[in-house]
Amino acid sequence: MNQLNKLLVAIASVGALIFTAAACRADDIVDTTNAAVYMPPPPLFQPFTVGAEIGTTGYGGAADWRFMDHLGIGAAFDTFIYTYHGSIESGSYGIHLHLQSEPLTLNVYPWKRSSFRISVGALLNQNRLSGSSGDTITINGNTYGNPIISIKQGAENAYLTVGGNLYFDHGHHVSLGGQLGVIYTGDPKVFFTATGITQTDQQTEQAKIQHYANDFKFWPVVKLSLNYSF
Repeated sequence: MNQLNKLLVAIASVGALIFTAAACRADDIVDTTNAAVYMPPPPLFQPFTVGAEIGTTGYGGAADWRFMDHLGIGAAFDTFIYTYHGSIESGSYGIHLHLQSEPLTLNVYPWKRSSFRISVGALLNQNRLSGSSGDTITINGNTYGNPIISIKQGAENAYLTVGGNLYFDHGHHVSLGGQLGVIYTGDPKVFFTATGITQTDQQTEQAKIQHYANDFKFWPVVKLSLNYSF
């Protein structure tokens, strides 16, 4: 998870720079190279948007419906699977990380001619980490074999992002989207066991892993998407 945390920070930093650059560009770009050619103004917005996205919650798809000038709703599905070898507290494990989540949001658009939005809602969370090892682990001077760990985040989380789209055409159909935000995942559920372990040592190691897992209560959201609106 330490490797993952560094990866998330790196993605967040790059994503923040890209999104900031995109956000500085207005939704409406006027072509003044040929004043004799009349181009009708673009629509305020296209109500429906679907897209493919990738970011710190994984990769997947999203859909939004902007049913009023200033309000809309959105939903997405993201997943990611990653297997690696790493250390967590006292043990070294073969770790399997499975990310899967579905955010459901109310989208608020402060300006009706802009795609900039504030999204608040709930995240349905199935994120989990599991690890096992054929090595031994020493706890309070006692050695045990075959340690196994499991970490699960809360099933329903608070979700908050800001985002917007950079359109590539006058009709506001094709766009590059970006989102920045945070998920509050709450208290994770942690389980630890090993062959022949005493209850005292199990609780000791489980408390250490719990402290480690608590560092991920706030999960960064950085997403880039390729969208089509209609």
